[in-house]
Amino acid sequence: MPPFAWPVLVADIGGTNCRLSLVEQAGAQPVPLARIATGSQATPEAALESVLTTLAQRPRSAILAVAGPLEGRVARLTNASWTFDGPVLGRALGLEQGLLVNDFEAQAASLAVLGDGDVTTLVAGDPEAGGTRLVLGPGTGFGAAAIVTRAGRSVLVPTEAGHIGIGPEDPTEEKIWPALAAGLPRVTVEALLSGDGLVRFHRAVAASSGLREPDVSAADVTTLALDGEPAALMAVICFWRLLARVAGDLALAFKATGGVYLSGGIVPRLLPLAERGAIATVFSAKPPMEDLAARFSLHVITARNGAERGMAAIAAAPARFGLDDPARLWFG
Repeated sequence: MPPFAWPVLVADIGGTNCRLSLVEQAGAQPVPLARIATGSQATPEAALESVLTTLAQRPRSAILAVAGPLEGRVARLTNASWTFDGPVLGRALGLEQGLLVNDFEAQAASLAVLGDGDVTTLVAGDPEAGGTRLVLGPGTGFGAAAIVTRAGRSVLVPTEAGHIGIGPEDPTEEKIWPALAAGLPRVTVEALLSGDGLVRFHRAVAASSGLREPDVSAADVTTLALDGEPAALMAVICFWRLLARVAGDLALAFKATGGVYLSGGIVPRLLPLAERGAIATVFSAKPPMEDLAARFSLHVITARNGAERGMAAIAAAPARFGLDDPARLWFG
């Protein structure tokens, strides 16, 4: 199929915030339009129209990255109440065509266009050119997707890896695990590796040290840790270690010899507190698969608009990513 009709609206829609940008033509960088609170209006159509009505030139197409599972042309947010029906949304906004993708599908697509200056390497590994690459990370939830390339064509593989169960693996985790698990019907990756999870780590560390935890947000924990507050600093250290462990486990699951990339709103802010030696050890300590795990590389995506750039790349050449799929595309 031909590229999308330009200009294209691209939106990265998470459980907390929705970032909207406009891509005027193939190869152009996304131009930021607005950042609005997810759920700020009753429907996504109303929220998007509140921004589009202010534009001198309305978009002709849209690609929307939604933090939740997709079924064809329909998607729903996991951590907010909005539901997206592509054709209904397209008619409401006067769009000619569009596509819904998982938010980490968009992040995975960005790996095809991001440059060296957009990432920071934590573990060099021995990556394989053309190998499967995996992007994952904590935000309001926890997302993960892979990009598999064969014969010049890439396929994006979204997952619900954030809902995998998880347990303690070392004495430090065993000590704080009861407090981490308190009140949870099931301990999952997302429950611990997310904004709420960072707060949960802070609470657990404080409890194990006999301290009274103040009422804090994930942003507060990050600020306190950067300022050297002991409980917050230990919480971030534990958070990084668990994130490295999960990243290494998922690398094995996907045989991600092309590299693992950490994304989301939390990780770049925690980068100054990353203990690279400890992270490398936990990431690669995968007996009896140490030889394979030693090949995996680990990076942090520091570009703030990675998802938007991924969607721009999809709009320019959907077939490149296996998204020229009539079961997913919708038209006005």
